[in-house]
Amino acid sequence: MIHKDYINKIVDLNYNKQKLKFNLSQALFSSFSIDAGTNMLLKTVAKEINHEDVKSVYDVGCGVGVIGLSIKKSFPNINEVLLQDRDTLAVYFSKENAALNKIDEINFSTDLALNGVTDKKFDLLLSNIPAKAGEKVLINFLSRSGSFLTENGRCCVVIVATLADFAESTLKNAGCEILYKEFNKQYTVFHYRGFSPKYLDDFNIYIRNSQKFEFDDYSYSMDTVYNVGDFDSLSFETTLGMALLSTYKLKGKALFINPGQGHIPVYLSIKKGNDLGKFYIVGRDSLQNRITVHNLEKNRDKIDSIAENIPFIDSLLENHKATSLDFIGIQIEPIPGADWYTMIFNSARNLLKSGGKLFLIGKSSPMHVLLKETKGFSPVEDKKFRGYRAVLFEKN
Repeated sequence: MIHKDYINKIVDLNYNKQKLKFNLSQALFSSFSIDAGTNMLLKTVAKEINHEDVKSVYDVGCGVGVIGLSIKKSFPNINEVLLQDRDTLAVYFSKENAALNKIDEINFSTDLALNGVTDKKFDLLLSNIPAKAGEKVLINFLSRSGSFLTENGRCCVVIVATLADFAESTLKNAGCEILYKEFNKQYTVFHYRGFSPKYLDDFNIYIRNSQKFEFDDYSYSMDTVYNVGDFDSLSFETTLGMALLSTYKLKGKALFINPGQGHIPVYLSIKKGNDLGKFYIVGRDSLQNRITVHNLEKNRDKIDSIAENIPFIDSLLENHKATSLDFIGIQIEPIPGADWYTMIFNSARNLLKSGGKLFLIGKSSPMHVLLKETKGFSPVEDKKFRGYRAVLFEKN
C-alpha cells in the first residue's frame, strides 16, 4: 500500500457516465491534474469504439492508470485488462487507483513497452505516447503494436502535435490502416490496425549511444539509453562519486539503488583491488536496472548480477532478498512529501553487515536533509562538487 505522503493530490474524473477518483504523485507524469492528451484519447474511445466488442484491453505506459481503469469501469464486457509501465512507482499507483475505484480483475506489469506479452492478443491497445521515448523506440512501438491485436481490434494512441506527422508517416510505412484521426494544437489521436512484421522485441532500440568512457586510468565500454543522464559523457555527479570511491577497496555483496546507466557499478566492478562478487541492481525504473546489468555483463566476463524493480527504499526490507551486504550505493532521488531520508537509513541498517559501507550521492540540498539521520553510522568521507555531494559511511 502506498503511504499517504507519496500522494500529491486526488482528482475526480467523470467518464462515460462513470465517476472515478485518481491518486496523483509529484514523482509521476501529470501530478496535479489529468492531462489534456489523456482526456482527448478517452473521449475518442468513448465516441468511436463499440463497447460491446471490447473484452480485453492493454494500456501501455499506464502511469497512474487513468486510461486503462477508466475504460474498464465504463466498458461492461471487458474481462481482461493489462496495465504496464516501466516505472514501478507508476504501477503501484495504478494498483492503488484500481482499489480506490473498486475495479478488480486487473493485471499489472513493470516492464518496457510491449515486453513480456508476446503470446497475448487484445481488442484494444491504448497509450499516451511519451514524446521523449526516442525515435527508435517510437518507430518500433508504432510499427509493432498492431501485432498485439485480435482480428477486429484496434490501437488508440495520443501523441504531442509536434510528433504527429512523424507518427503518421511511421504508421503508413508499417502498412497500418489509420481508422480515425483527431487533432488540436497540442495533441493528435490515431486509431489504427496493422503492423510491420520486421519489427520485433529488441532491447537495442533503447540504446542511444555506444562508446568508451575513461576515468582514473580505467577505460570501459557502455551502451547508454534515452532519458537517462550520462549518455555521452560523465556528469559532475557521477564524476564526484567515482572520485570519492576511487581510493577504497570494496569486497563482497553490493547493492546499487537508482543506478542510472550503470557507470559507478561498472567502474567499481573493474577497479583493481575490488572484489565485488555479487551485484544487486534496484530502482523504480526498469530501463535503468536493465541497462546497468547489461553494461556490467558487457565489461566483465563473469559477473553475478540481479535486477529488481522496487519503487520505495523502505520496500527493500520486504521485497529484497539480499542480507548481510558489504556495500550499498544510492543515487538520491527524493519523492516530494515522503520521509525518504529516514527510510534510507532504516533500510541500510537492516541490510548492511557491521562494518559495511553506505555510499550516498545527490544534489547538495536534499543530501543536507538526509545527513541529519545518520544514527548507527560513522562518516568516512564527504566530498562536494558543483552543487553535488557524495558521502561514504561505515555501519557501526
